[in-house]
Amino acid sequence: MRALATDPDAFGGTLAEAEAHPDEVWQARANDPTAPILVAEAIHTDGLIGMAILALAPDERAGASLYSMWVAPQAREQGVGAALVDAVVDRARAAGCPAIGLGVTTTNTAAIALYVRKGFADIGERHPLREDTDLVIQIMEKSLS
Repeated sequence: MRALATDPDAFGGTLAEAEAHPDEVWQARANDPTAPILVAEAIHTDGLIGMAILALAPDERAGASLYSMWVAPQAREQGVGAALVDAVVDRARAAGCPAIGLGVTTTNTAAIALYVRKGFADIGERHPLREDTDLVIQIMEKSLS
């Protein structure tokens, strides 16, 4: 919820939609083996400072996707995002996925730069983020072979 409140335009869903979900929905998501949630935690100060979800979809071209990537503002530019991307990529590779994809808003230049540094490339696809905004996401992909 903190991620949606802090950076509402970084996600396909809205804070209001997330708050409307009962606790059982969140429990099911947290326990879904096909979409593990990875978190970054600052033990002595800030608690959870980042997250990313790996969605395994062997029937899709890439076989894996990085979703819901977020780093708390106070932890940005400290390697947290890079560590989360590395962890997701490592798990996708270990699962035998040929590639991993993601969507990022075209205005999020810091995230795009991180993904490029981590070997992702823009594949030229664009999609609306959601109906209530003019924001567009670009699709990026990284080969894992």
